Amino acid sequence: MTAKSGMLYAVSAYATWGFVPLFWRELRMFPPTQILAHRIVWSLIFFICIFLTRRTFTNWLRMLSDKKILLKSLPSGLAIGINWGLYIYAVNSGHALESSLGYFINPIFNVLIGSLLFKEKLNKFQWSAFSLACVGVGLLTVLNGRPPWIALALAGTFSLYGVIRKKTALKGTTGTAVESLLLIPAAILLFSIPSLTPTNLLELEDPLIPSVLLMLGGALTALPLVWFAEATQRLPLSTLGFFQYISPTFQFLIAVFIFKEPFDSGKLMAFSFIWMGLGLFIFETARSSFQGRSDPSKVST
Repeated sequence: MTAKSGMLYAVSAYATWGFVPLFWRELRMFPPTQILAHRIVWSLIFFICIFLTRRTFTNWLRMLSDKKILLKSLPSGLAIGINWGLYIYAVNSGHALESSLGYFINPIFNVLIGSLLFKEKLNKFQWSAFSLACVGVGLLTVLNGRPPWIALALAGTFSLYGVIRKKTALKGTTGTAVESLLLIPAAILLFSIPSLTPTNLLELEDPLIPSVLLMLGGALTALPLVWFAEATQRLPLSTLGFFQYISPTFQFLIAVFIFKEPFDSGKLMAFSFIWMGLGLFIFETARSSFQGRSDPSKVST
């Protein structure tokens, strides 16, 4: 039952992240900066509601009194804030396909960062996966006349976020709530600059629906993280890792078949190299996980 519920939580989290472009596209009457400001505020409010419901709000407040936690959470907060804003910009400016690419190559980015920062040696499968992904990115650069900077920035900021969070050792919901709180000054700054938040909700002909959608953006940010946290408690990380490809797959299908973004034979070839690299990466992950379970010397006691 624990494994089944863990899989349900994992699918719920990654499927929500996969379908989220449809939600942000409904808010395209607002600039990305304004959506981001609302997302920060309403995410924090929703997290507080969760803590009050679970009766953990006092514990969270106690955590905020630790200056070390706040200082360690500031870089991760900046990384995830940039990632949130960039993703909203990508979806609402006709680059949802490129944003899906960012999350396809994110696992390979994680391995590369592990190699650069933690001196982890890459094996032949991982080097091959990275090389194939580089060929795909290179082809897209030639085809578009520019590097796919949105995809690279999304993968880079999310990988960096994961590294920083790993060092702070904060749980998913509490950690992101701290980060949302630290981003509140940025949200206030965005609200105070008319050119970045130009749309006055009260001046809209029908402000109710846009207002509700902006509020729901907080729930859409918080709930998948809660589900993801529940999944991590029920599933091994090696198993959970295979679910992460649900999200960019749905994003890709939405970009091509619903948003009708251009996807010609050249882009198909470029994505094919990236998917081959990803296939090698998945194979190596499965192989390492199987060997780890089969080798008694690798089982912790």
